[in-house]
Amino acid sequence: MRAGKERTRHERVMELTARRIGRGQRTGIMRVDLEDERLDDATITMGGKRVVDFASCSYLGLNRDPRLVDAAIDGIHRFGVSHSSSTAYTSLPLYKELREGLREMMGVPVGVAASTTLGHLSALPVLIGPEDVAIVDAQAHASVHLALQVVRASGTEIVTVPHNDMDTLVEVIEAHHDVSGRVWYLADGVYSMFGDTAPVEDIVALLDRYGDLHVYFDDAHGFGWSGVAGRGVVLERVEWHPRMVVVAGLSKSFGAAGGVIATPDPERMQQIVLCGGTFTFSGPIQTAELAAGVASARIHLSDEHRRLREEFGRRIDLVRDSMIEHQLPVLSLERTPIWFLRIGTPDRVVELVHRLLDEGFYVNPASFPAVPMGLAGIRFTQTMHNDEGQIVALMEALGRHVPELVVDDATTIDLTNV
Repeated sequence: MRAGKERTRHERVMELTARRIGRGQRTGIMRVDLEDERLDDATITMGGKRVVDFASCSYLGLNRDPRLVDAAIDGIHRFGVSHSSSTAYTSLPLYKELREGLREMMGVPVGVAASTTLGHLSALPVLIGPEDVAIVDAQAHASVHLALQVVRASGTEIVTVPHNDMDTLVEVIEAHHDVSGRVWYLADGVYSMFGDTAPVEDIVALLDRYGDLHVYFDDAHGFGWSGVAGRGVVLERVEWHPRMVVVAGLSKSFGAAGGVIATPDPERMQQIVLCGGTFTFSGPIQTAELAAGVASARIHLSDEHRRLREEFGRRIDLVRDSMIEHQLPVLSLERTPIWFLRIGTPDRVVELVHRLLDEGFYVNPASFPAVPMGLAGIRFTQTMHNDEGQIVALMEALGRHVPELVVDDATTIDLTNV
């Protein structure tokens, strides 16, 4: 490592990132190896202490549903632990069953990737060419920004716009409309750190205004718990548009593993599957995960899912009402299971996480680069594993500790300025 002024900006950023994450690791709040021999409820063991986990993304609690567990075991007995072949050549029958279930959920052709990230890495270089322009929300998931680096390498212009800033988005579209090839806009359905959502209706309305505009949504954190049959936040708000693509993850609320790419254009979907690099050169989803995914799709397509969704919505409202009651510095009060409290400095964030651990709760610390500079805080999620008593207890603990630690200017802010 070079010293002083000789260090590049990249080296300085990497050093800062490693220092902050390393501190979290040393203090036992990040990159933690759990000490449990089995998981049965919402608690996990960290540093010899049992705490309630408010950091899981298995929103509907299906990751430990006995039907998914039994399906995974049965799948292994039938097909082995893995089928070591690229899906470009052969794939287990479970792949077809999973695709059929996901297509029924989404209502359009789908492709199934080994993860959401690998889905982006397959889809985006196929969809976006060097003559196109890709506009991306600043807070879109890191996996989207990663895949866009591959697209950039082919010569595509990438433009980053401020978070959920529709005025700037329209300005950039206008600047490139009818000038280049196609214009793509990429955003999340639910943003993974702040828990706010994209202005989906406004974005999709632009598709009718600009004939060369295409929209790509990563709805990994909205898929499963939201929308009819769990199709997600995006498709809960709008109907399919011919120039729209939605990508989602199967490792969060869905309770299995993998990613799904969906679009109403069957030719486009076929191109992604046949030409996408990771569809050809990556390994398959493992047997247990495929089988669990098939079982999860059946649950999502049943009346049970509607009841699960309604109960989960009530628990989201419980947190939302508590945020307001305790006047906590939450960045978004949207009805999602992700909550972010701005504390102000990394040191105070670490202190708050440790205080909550002492009270029996685990939440995520978050600072740069996970969030922009100056927005250090805590992120916590809620799942169906967390009962109402645990939720109330966490909110009461936050009500006691946050006012003592939050910096003066760490108040609720308008996310459009982030």
